[in-house]
Amino acid sequence: MSLLKTFPLRAAGGKTIQIPSVGYGTWASGDTSWAKDATLTALKEGYRHLDCAWMYGVDEAVGQAIKESGVPREEIFVTSKFWCHFGHPDNVELCLDKILKNMGLDYIDLYLAHWPCVWKPQSREALEKARAGPGTDDESQGQISTADDKPAVDWEHSTSNVAKGKGHEGSYVPTWKAMQEMVRKGKARSVGVSNFSITELQELLPHEGDVPLSCNQVEVHPWLPQNELIEFGREHGILISCYSPFAGQKQDGATLLKDVTVNELAKKNGMDVGQLLQSWAVQRGTVPLGKSATPARIKSNLDIHQLSDEDMKALNDLALPNGEGRTVDPGDGWGVSLFKN
Repeated sequence: MSLLKTFPLRAAGGKTIQIPSVGYGTWASGDTSWAKDATLTALKEGYRHLDCAWMYGVDEAVGQAIKESGVPREEIFVTSKFWCHFGHPDNVELCLDKILKNMGLDYIDLYLAHWPCVWKPQSREALEKARAGPGTDDESQGQISTADDKPAVDWEHSTSNVAKGKGHEGSYVPTWKAMQEMVRKGKARSVGVSNFSITELQELLPHEGDVPLSCNQVEVHPWLPQNELIEFGREHGILISCYSPFAGQKQDGATLLKDVTVNELAKKNGMDVGQLLQSWAVQRGTVPLGKSATPARIKSNLDIHQLSDEDMKALNDLALPNGEGRTVDPGDGWGVSLFKN
């Protein structure tokens, strides 16, 4: 039995738009030469949701893939994110303009804040010239680093939770309002956040107005199911999209893709492990953003199917305590845990 192909996503004016329930992740570590061909393969195999970010450095490649695919723009859901040094309210639009120019698009469908903190840029001029991707450093990205090689934090515009952890006062509300303006200007159809805790979501919810907080993108997989955060999102109409749905490698070398239970369930259901984990995510009402550069895996990761209650429970039971299943380290450049409520 097939699972839902799309989920409703809250948009401006009380409307909803449809977001494909499986996305193709375009995050790149190091070399980005795979990006155009892999994204083109994904589009040809039927993906209609691309998850991107300025910091990934693949906007031009993804934009070229969209152009070469022949798929009408209106059939593709494009998500992107601004990096922390674009987080000042005056710079939110600048990053989106750079994304649109590099991708060759007139609008994106979902614009996210990448993290709940804001860093100080070198200058506005540096941001205008900034580029991301392999071979770029803080200077070429337009960022400032302090003497201890950590970002210079703009506490005033970081979330209250982040700023308070270091004895400062902050508010993400001005940045949030700048993001809402991107919808009113027609440059984005919806806006949301990434890596926000419940406390940080609560800071923004009173300021939704006519442009709602549509999405929170966080790490989610059976080791780290994020049950409380997903339930909070469900209660407030915030869709959860899931990066690293296959997890990564823990310090002891273990990987979810080689977990005995995961492999047994995949074999039982006639799936590969990627299909199984993507199916688990969609069945929970969340949007997985699996990434692969291998054509066969790109294809299979999209082919999701409903799992039995028994199999869902077996995957849910893999959750590790106290967030130990986290494989993407948020770091402590701002001195607090981003995932504490």
